[in-house]
Amino acid sequence: MNRRSNLSCQCLILSIGALLLSPLSFSPLLAQEISLESRIQSANESLATLDNQARACLNIFEQGDSNTTAYRCDDFIQSVDGTLLENYLTHCEALKTWREEFITSESTNSNFSADDAVTNLRLLSGIELVCGENALRKRTEYVFSAFSLLQGEQSQNRSSTLGNRYLKEFEQEQLLNTERRRLQSSVLEQQQRRRLETNQQLRNLENELLRQQIIRRPLPGN
Repeated sequence: MNRRSNLSCQCLILSIGALLLSPLSFSPLLAQEISLESRIQSANESLATLDNQARACLNIFEQGDSNTTAYRCDDFIQSVDGTLLENYLTHCEALKTWREEFITSESTNSNFSADDAVTNLRLLSGIELVCGENALRKRTEYVFSAFSLLQGEQSQNRSSTLGNRYLKEFEQEQLLNTERRRLQSSVLEQQQRRRLETNQQLRNLENELLRQQIIRRPLPGN
C-alpha cells in the first residue's frame, strides 16, 4: 500500500475513534431553529449515507482491483473525517440536550396534554434510535466492517492500537452513560412517588377535617 493509502487509513482510524469517544461537543454548524423532527431525520440520513459509502468501500475490496488501491474508500474516509459526521454529531448534541432538559422539566411538571405526551414520546423514541447507545453500530450494517478492514491493513501501525483503545474507551463511556440514565430514572421515580404520597396526605387531611366538621355539627333540636 502506498503512502497515500496509509495516511488515509490512519485518518479514518483516528476519526472513527474520535467519533466513538466524542462527548458530542462540536460547535453547532446548523441554525438552532431547526425542528427536532428535522434533526432526527437529518441524523438518520447521515447514518444511511455513511453506511452506503461503507458498503461501496467493501465492494471495492472484494473486487480486488489494484488500479483503485490508492483511492479505495476515499468517500467513506472523507465522510468520517468531514462534515457528514460532524453534522450528525451536531444534530445529536442538540437532540440529547433537549432530551435531558425534557426529563428534568417533566419531573416537576405533570400538566402535559395527551397530544403533548404522544409527540414527546415520538421524539424521545426517535432520538434514542438515531443518537442512543451504540446507534452507529445498531443503525448501520457495513460501517464497522469497513472500518475493521481498513484497520486490518494497518495492524502493524500504531494507529491500529490507538483505534482499539478508542473502542475500549467508548465501551466504558457507554457504561457510564447507562448508569447516568438509570440514576436519572431513579430520581424521577422518587420524585413521582413523593408527589403521590403528598397528594394522598392532603386527601387524608381533607377527609379528617370533613369528619371533624360532621362530628362537631349540632344535632337538630339541640
